[in-house]
Amino acid sequence: MKTVCVYLGAQFGNDNEYSDAAILLGKKIAADGFTLVYGGSSLGMMGLLANTVKEYGGRVVGIITNHLIAQEKPLKIIDELHIVDSMQQRKAMMQKISDMFVVMPGGLGTLEEAIETWNAIKIGELIKPIGFLNIKGYFDGLFSFVNSCEHAGFLSSNVTNIPISRANIQLLWNEMLDHYKAANSASVSEV
Repeated sequence: MKTVCVYLGAQFGNDNEYSDAAILLGKKIAADGFTLVYGGSSLGMMGLLANTVKEYGGRVVGIITNHLIAQEKPLKIIDELHIVDSMQQRKAMMQKISDMFVVMPGGLGTLEEAIETWNAIKIGELIKPIGFLNIKGYFDGLFSFVNSCEHAGFLSSNVTNIPISRANIQLLWNEMLDHYKAANSASVSEV
């Protein structure tokens, strides 16, 4: 099973481009035979993405905490729902069962998930691609901060170059697929 974890907001944001990108990504996930792994919510961009994947014949796995069930109302149409005790367990499960990660616009939870995954790749706990969909420069501030860390001597360029960042979902998805295929052909040839 091919899986992609998408970190994104439980809000819609104030620009239709965010929703349009979620719909397009959902179609691509389903068309390319990937299972969506996400935070389980029915709200905002999270719900829109999961509903789109299901509408186009894809499979969806949601992972949500006991605390968030009442707040974020899990989708009833998803194929698997995992209820865990903490955000730490949620992130760990997402990282474990996913082959690659896409980060879309969202809030603090999205940022937390993305940074923790990026750091896990940095320290070698994960060897999986991560990409940011930088719609309208949404993540420019984050990448500016990361570049400041590099210039101040706290990060090396090989760390700042870990994520793929593209403003266009088609370009990002194609590059993520290339990384996914390369990683899987390398692991098959090592066996």
